[in-house]
Amino acid sequence: MALLLCMMSFSASADVYTASGLIRELPMPSKYTEETKHKGTVERLEYRCPAYPLDESVTVEKDLYVYIPYGYDAEKKYNVLYLMHGSGENASYWLGESAKGKRTRAMLDRMAEREEAEPVIVVSCTLNLGTLPKGTVVQGNVPDGEKTFWKELREDVIPLVETRYATFAGGDVSLKSLRKSRNHRGFAGLSLGSTTGLEVMKYDLDIVSNFGNFSAGTTRTEDFFRAMESETNRKLPIHFWYHGEGTGDFALGVHRRFCAAILKNMAGRVFDGTNYAYVEFSGGTHTFDSWLPHLYNCLRLFFRQGRDTGVGK
Repeated sequence: MALLLCMMSFSASADVYTASGLIRELPMPSKYTEETKHKGTVERLEYRCPAYPLDESVTVEKDLYVYIPYGYDAEKKYNVLYLMHGSGENASYWLGESAKGKRTRAMLDRMAEREEAEPVIVVSCTLNLGTLPKGTVVQGNVPDGEKTFWKELREDVIPLVETRYATFAGGDVSLKSLRKSRNHRGFAGLSLGSTTGLEVMKYDLDIVSNFGNFSAGTTRTEDFFRAMESETNRKLPIHFWYHGEGTGDFALGVHRRFCAAILKNMAGRVFDGTNYAYVEFSGGTHTFDSWLPHLYNCLRLFFRQGRDTGVGK
């Protein structure tokens, strides 16, 4: 019965989301990824950080990609969305030179040119371990970082990006500054990247308040809700939480059950149609053709009104 009520809630809110200009059907119309005259740029950054999934005493080399909107002005302040790929992919997934990366970049250019969303810097990260020092011996399989990337995001990625580019942190990546600017920072991911995002939510909610879960990966539901009620997290508002699925996606059942649990366990913190949305594409599967329009929807919903309800002011 809980799931039925949850799905009825989604249906009842459809007009709210449609009025916000969200894509609700597949395929995504080509006009959303048509090339524009004014194109943003993409930079690839290399960095070094601890091998969090393996051994923090070991340092690895990694990379990420940064989309900078056309007309970028270092004297202004920009929202930042950190994106994560799924299993078997890497940092180039969203913004690289592949057909997928080019479509994502074209969509971002279009949204910026037509003022369909707040100006945003987009960062495509990776949960992969990275390049180990020569001679390093690893016993067994090299682990992915879906359980530990939250720490890398907090300690390495955000400081790297937000001291280099003009964000609402203003170049100050102290904890106080990151907490104050949390509503101007988001994290979204697909499949295993969605699981990564739930870990980010558990441990980085004080510095990130917009979240997107596409084709949700699994997580220990009890542990997640326990973490949301921790002394650190329970008073932190969620600016927006978007969930995207497809009726032909193998993750559909897990995601629906998880969303039902969210609306039940976090009834005083997430409000369907206000700071929460679930969009399900008829016929959508576990593919980029579903995830790109979910990303579009996130950008229409995140950072709205520039509300400053951060912590640490």
